[in-house]
Amino acid sequence: MASGPGPAGTYELLEAAARGRIGVDRRFLQSILDCGAAAAADALRFSRAPQDEFPINLDPLLIDLFRHFHAPEALAFYIDAIRRAPEDMDDSLIQALLPYGEKAVDPLLALYEELGEEHGSDVAFLLAGLRVRDPRVARLLLDRLEYDAADGAFCLGLYGDSAARPALEKMLAEVPESEADLRRELDYALEQLAAPEPKYEPEPFDLFAEYPERELPPFDVLEESERVEMLASPDADIRAGAAHSFFNQNLDTPVRKALWQLARNDAEAKVRGEAWAALGDATETAEIRDAMIAVLNDEAKPVEERCGAALGLYAVADHDDVRKGLEGLYAMGGRARVKALEAMWRSLWEPYAKYFAAHLDETQPENQGLDLLRQALRGAGYFRLTAHADKIARFFDRDEPYDELREDALFAYALAMPGETTRGRIKGMLRKIDGITKLTPGETELVMFALDERLRLHGLAPVFEAEKEDERAQGQDAATPSPGPEPPAAKPGRNDPCPCGSGKKYKKCHGA
Repeated sequence: MASGPGPAGTYELLEAAARGRIGVDRRFLQSILDCGAAAAADALRFSRAPQDEFPINLDPLLIDLFRHFHAPEALAFYIDAIRRAPEDMDDSLIQALLPYGEKAVDPLLALYEELGEEHGSDVAFLLAGLRVRDPRVARLLLDRLEYDAADGAFCLGLYGDSAARPALEKMLAEVPESEADLRRELDYALEQLAAPEPKYEPEPFDLFAEYPERELPPFDVLEESERVEMLASPDADIRAGAAHSFFNQNLDTPVRKALWQLARNDAEAKVRGEAWAALGDATETAEIRDAMIAVLNDEAKPVEERCGAALGLYAVADHDDVRKGLEGLYAMGGRARVKALEAMWRSLWEPYAKYFAAHLDETQPENQGLDLLRQALRGAGYFRLTAHADKIARFFDRDEPYDELREDALFAYALAMPGETTRGRIKGMLRKIDGITKLTPGETELVMFALDERLRLHGLAPVFEAEKEDERAQGQDAATPSPGPEPPAAKPGRNDPCPCGSGKKYKKCHGA
């Protein structure tokens, strides 16, 4: 099953995908369709089975399959899908429900009652979008207008029942001119009530257009034994992906042996390269380290394999023979340069800092690749190139394609921004970054992690991580007093144990 969809029924295919053992791509979809008339029934049977044991949520896939099958029996599944995430209803689920028309009204009304006004906004929107004239729906939407005027007005306009006009006009008369946004919503709703009712036309749906040609299994949710098994897959892409999943991890003996075998004997250079990279945890073993160095410096080897060896050797990148190999790859340019830069910043060896500043200028033709710029940003952060902080900040708010580098730039800026690094100043740095470019909640978490990383690099205990641990401890036992501030840690060397307590060396853990 790990090598991709094979001879199996729809239920078995869906279970394998839910367990993360196969990727959901066009081949996978075709395998389901090849099951013929039983496919829709088996998909329904799977959707009704308990899903809690599975690491992968297949709701989006099942919605798409039922849309493709035009399965009328799927209504209950759609309602359950909304119940599981009532404030995260995507367009695919809305389009799946609209054809049910009047049949969807009763279950949606019951769900709205269950969720309540606070969490029922999307359900109210869906009821309005059905445009089924039902006094219960009309009352619900009028109540919605009183609870949340803007949301209720939008839903009433979408519903299109002229009986709502007096309520909308009354509210418009009561809203002061200063609340321009709300008045605009009310005006728009009234305009919609006067417009001809649109005829519902189902959107055309192409199942295959929603999915990639090829998708590897989500290795991060698999057990180690399953990933080791995938190292022997007949599919080279899966062998390479499975090997990559062990990168920067502590390797036990069976995993190390399997990767060592793969690195030396696999027929595909990309697989050998990923295996060499994953063996970075084993560079203290002379036989493995010497073999990796030989591959790195062997110009007859494929570049893909040499790049993997370079990445696997980052922990010993201060050795002359490794330095020579990395500089050789860097000089080659292209993909080889990208991997050389990654190995350099992961090494934390200061002499490599000189390579990064030149690649922060995307106006130079040789610097326009996103992969190269991403490694340049990482290096500028970890080597704390404070003199180039403004260049890093230029990637905060960029148009495509450079908008993809925003999170990399935020992380790098938090590491390299000007200012004295102390535990007392670190929250001020977070506020400063938020002042420069407004952070989303997810970005705030990222910057907090980066600022804790900055403290670790200066031999200081993290601030934000400690606060989260305090909050968790207080949540478990409110009566237990919070622990005091952690004492400053000695500045970790590249070969010292990581202060986070993982048991790894710093250069292979938070230093990576």
